[in-house]
Amino acid sequence: MAQYQYDVGVIGSGPAGLAAAFAAKALGKSVVIIEQYLWGGTCPNYGCDPKKILLSAVEGIRRQSAMQGRGLQGYSKINWSDLMTYKQGYVDAVEPRKVRGLDEAGVTRLYGHSEFINADTMIITDTADTVTATDWVIAVGQRPKKLDFPGSELTQDSEDFLNLPDLPDDVTFIGAGYVGVEFATITNAAGAHTRVVTHGHSALRDFDQTLVKQWITETQEAGFDWYFDATVVKIEQTDTKKLLVSLDDGTQFQTDRVFVTAGRVGNADKLGLETAGITYNEADIPVDDYLRTSNPHVYAIGDVGGSPAPKLVPTGNYEGRYVAQLIVQKITDPIAFPTMPAVVFGSPRIAQTGIPVAAAEQLGYRVTDVDMSQVITFYRYHDNARIRTVLDQNGRVVGASVIAMEAEELINYFVTAINDKRTLADTQANIYAYPSLGSEFGAFY
Repeated sequence: MAQYQYDVGVIGSGPAGLAAAFAAKALGKSVVIIEQYLWGGTCPNYGCDPKKILLSAVEGIRRQSAMQGRGLQGYSKINWSDLMTYKQGYVDAVEPRKVRGLDEAGVTRLYGHSEFINADTMIITDTADTVTATDWVIAVGQRPKKLDFPGSELTQDSEDFLNLPDLPDDVTFIGAGYVGVEFATITNAAGAHTRVVTHGHSALRDFDQTLVKQWITETQEAGFDWYFDATVVKIEQTDTKKLLVSLDDGTQFQTDRVFVTAGRVGNADKLGLETAGITYNEADIPVDDYLRTSNPHVYAIGDVGGSPAPKLVPTGNYEGRYVAQLIVQKITDPIAFPTMPAVVFGSPRIAQTGIPVAAAEQLGYRVTDVDMSQVITFYRYHDNARIRTVLDQNGRVVGASVIAMEAEELINYFVTAINDKRTLADTQANIYAYPSLGSEFGAFY
């Protein structure tokens, strides 16, 4: 049993935790980081990064589909086994790369489950080693939410999906948020009969519903089966090894796999936070404007932190660097977030940033709504792109929603415009390559 003492202790080695650890070390602090699962956390191991590798094949299929009868004949086919092997090649390199980076930076690594035993000390339960730190940073992220109904043990989660060795013929997702619709996009493009069950009237409730409705129509045309205003009440195993899914309205169907994509819950409940005087709830840990928990020497950041910013990788990176600077008193102001883009990597993509379109009218703002499908950058791929922009009383860009094949790139131009407080005229001051997303951003108004 060993005892360790550090200036800064970080729990969790995902993007947020790593950002805090590297920044604190660079600012002269002694730093320890504790991980109990995979170094690098959810995103690069079993989250957004491997998902986007699978989506790379979807992009190719989508391009081919759009150009059928427009100069292109014939389709490629996704080989699921080869695609997963390609994905795994990236994932297998994550842990060695993260470990090497921490070692080279001089950040101490400890492995195992940890719990607070008092306000400033944790115990590694596997080894009984104790670690004391002047300041702690909690960055343990979230885990998939589990549902409770007869047969729920037959369901699987997002990590299972991203390690699925073979693609079934029929796949069902419960939940129509980010994860559910992105996974459904992948299975549909790969040739599986894809179903999405949601208790809501629509999907992606935090996004511009005008664009979401357009997106749903396109997915239905692509073969999605949607079950809106529906709740799964039972799943049974049939004699043919199929899963019989029963909904609350009496609908039943058979499928091969059911994945729960109905949100996530925080991992805060596993840290003994009560012992350290830290309050928490199911989703996250409440924090103040300095990202401090109810224990002033413990911070919570990233997906498990209760800040109002979207729970995205860039948010975690930003918060991690902020906390490190706050601890060394390089900054003293409360955290201020720039506008942050959120993207649903479906097919096509939906992206938004700044003030939502739905809130614009209540604020007295103007919304422009432009069909971009006939503009060369989008027309060449038969992309039914659409851009909705929120303008304040001074004509400055304060929000935007985009649906397009490359929405994740186009939204970044709006991020810059909002952060720089640009008006419509200001956006046309730059001359971009033509034709490109940049040239259309500056000209579409």
